[in-house]
Amino acid sequence: MVAPDARGRGVGARLLAHAAASRTTPKLFTSTNVSNQPMQRLLRRAGWSPVGLLHGLDEGDPELFYLCPREPAAARP
Repeated sequence: MVAPDARGRGVGARLLAHAAASRTTPKLFTSTNVSNQPMQRLLRRAGWSPVGLLHGLDEGDPELFYLCPREPAAARP
C-alpha cells in the first residue's frame, strides 16, 4: 500500500518492479478488490495480466488476481 500523500509519484510502480525483480519462482501473483480502480490501472500499465476472480473475501467486493509478466514492462517492446 502506498501512503495517500505519496500516490501518483511512481512509488507503486517501483514497488511492483522490485517485487518482479526479486521473485524466486516463475510466477508471481497479486490481488486487489474490484473497487480498487487505481491499483487495477497500475497493474495494467505494468503489464500484469488478470487471471482470476474470487468472491467472498470482502462481502460485495470480489478480489481480482493478476499475474506478473515474465519480463519487466521496461524490457518489453
